Amino acid sequence: MRTRGFQKGRVEIRGKLEQKWYGNYYVYARDAAGQEVRRHVGIVLGPRAKLLKCEAKEKLARFIKAEAAIEKQLRELIAERKLDAAQQRELEEQVQGIIDSEDDPEVGAASALKFLSTWVQPTPDRVTLEWFTRERFVPMKKTYWAPSTRETNAYSVEKILSALGPVPLAKLDKFKCQMFINDLAEPREGLKTGFSFTVIDHCRTMLKAILEEALDADLIGKNPARKMKMPETREPEKSTLPKDQARLLLEALPFRDRLMAMIAAFCAMRPGEIFGLRWTSWREDHFQIEGTAWRGTLRPGKAKTKGSKAPVVIPNMLIPALKMWRKENASAPADALIFPSGNGKTPLRPENWLRRRLKPIATKLKIAVPVNFQVLRRTFATNAEGHGNPRDVMAHLRHSDIATTMNVYQQAVPESVRKMVNDVTQDVMTAEAPEVKPVPMPEPLTRSIQ
Repeated sequence: MRTRGFQKGRVEIRGKLEQKWYGNYYVYARDAAGQEVRRHVGIVLGPRAKLLKCEAKEKLARFIKAEAAIEKQLRELIAERKLDAAQQRELEEQVQGIIDSEDDPEVGAASALKFLSTWVQPTPDRVTLEWFTRERFVPMKKTYWAPSTRETNAYSVEKILSALGPVPLAKLDKFKCQMFINDLAEPREGLKTGFSFTVIDHCRTMLKAILEEALDADLIGKNPARKMKMPETREPEKSTLPKDQARLLLEALPFRDRLMAMIAAFCAMRPGEIFGLRWTSWREDHFQIEGTAWRGTLRPGKAKTKGSKAPVVIPNMLIPALKMWRKENASAPADALIFPSGNGKTPLRPENWLRRRLKPIATKLKIAVPVNFQVLRRTFATNAEGHGNPRDVMAHLRHSDIATTMNVYQQAVPESVRKMVNDVTQDVMTAEAPEVKPVPMPEPLTRSIQ
């Protein structure tokens, strides 16, 4: 396959809710009969609001030029290293993965060029864990990781490579893998404990995944990390908010903040889902997840899992408040955010909202529980006990970690879910502080002296 660097391509506008410049050009490849055929390629160049047409054309031209340079380097490497068909395909897929891993194709092409200029194919017996992870595993998988997942996985990868990176894959055994995991649980310098269960479990899962990929590539005979055990770790705190404190906090918040906090507390939605809500997401008695927000950026069509895009029941108590909020924002278009940031266009950052709006009031009310989205979500699940069956709670939280039988064969009953959500909301919002009864004093002892 090759790109004709002299072509300029063409640009066009695509999208309804968010218009973007889209570039079109052609590549040429040989078919099974050896005939050269032309194939169309399209790339997203950027938002129309941030790029003029002339700038989009220039960006497309630069990308086509970089793509031609990439093809040239690929051909030279294939000829120089005498790569067979499987190795060629693997290298081409890796390069394409690097390009696709970046939101900006021009940045991706620059990264691919840099990669090819330093690429070395070691012999199988000298492939280290670091080389395989950085040059094979991460470029291949990074494309499919959400931005938040990418950060978490990058942290785990660096922890793994700092300890095991120089070890050749052929010499990496179960003992080395288990000792690495055990060491993470040991007390750190200046601390009484090691890393948390979550950090250690992420590292364990990531190491298993890396070595599973090496196994598929026939670089090792078996996965030495497959049966690693979790060491003893400090237990994470799983706080919940007492009902009377939850009601006290919600009623103390200003209207807009109260509405957001009640959506978190009773719709049990994740922060990215709440701040990614648009008016088109509100369907009278439920929300339909149409995208999420991450660090002030809207990600249309993205969700944590496929199951997360299920409808989210809105309790009856919240519907009038949503109607009032819509009336206050009557001029906002249908695709506008329900809870935008100060500029009215970008999503709020959850950590900022918690720090500036929610936690100061919780502190003022002397609420000791660290109030955050996870605590509110966990509190709902706790309060739902006795109000609905486990399947209803799972359906509302849109979890996927209940036993396979329940996931595959049992079906959520929408009216049952709605009743459970309304019962929990009513239970919390009518909760009174527990009455402290005085301890009765014993009657004085008297003694009659005759």
